[in-house]
Formats: sequence, structure tokens, C-alpha cells
Amino acid sequence: MAINEEDRQLAVAAELEEAARTLAHSTRDVPVPSDSYSLLAELRAAIDSLEQVCQQLGAWHSSVVDGIHYAGEDDRGDGATGTITAAAELEAATAALNAASSALGRAHSANGVVRWYDRPR
Repeated sequence: MAINEEDRQLAVAAELEEAARTLAHSTRDVPVPSDSYSLLAELRAAIDSLEQVCQQLGAWHSSVVDGIHYAGEDDRGDGATGTITAAAELEAATAALNAASSALGRAHSANGVVRWYDRPR
């Protein structure tokens, strides 16, 4: 069960990145072919959660207030432009993740009709 860990966001993101990297290295082969069906379902659920993260971060970036959450214009640039651009790019990421989720759903459905052999015959 997921719990709210607002105080650990960066640590959770780092753990997610490490787990994703580990999975990327381990999927060059699938030793138990029937596991591919569940693997696709888990990947889709993970993408759906990442989509939610991007949506929420985009909404947060859209609602931050100059002088309260960030320093507007300084010698490094215009903070307001940065927050607006970040929100727009997070919206684009949300849409891309939604498309990835749909594609994974279609792959999961297609995989579901395969009769896998867990050991070669």
C-alpha cells in the first residue's frame, strides 16, 4: 500500500531511478516467458504513477507565487518564465506518459493471448 512520504520525495525518486535502472539491465532476457504478461502490467502501473507525478508537479509549478515560493527576476534569470516553462513541459511529459501507458496496455492485451512455454520444448 502506498503511503504519503512528502518528507522523502527526493529519496523516493532516487530509489525509483535505481530500481528502473536495475530493471532495464535485467530485461535483456525473460527467463520465465509467462512473467512477461505481469511485467507489462507492472510497467503500465508504474507509468501511470509517473504520469500522476508529472501532472501534480506541473500543477504545482503553475500555482507557485513569486516572492513566496521563488525569487522572481535575478541575475540568474526570470523565475516566472522558468516556472511557466517547467509547467508546460511537465504537461507535455504527462501527455507522453499517457501515450506510453496506452501503448503498454495494448502490448499487455496482445501478450495475453500468447500461450507461453516457461521451458523450451
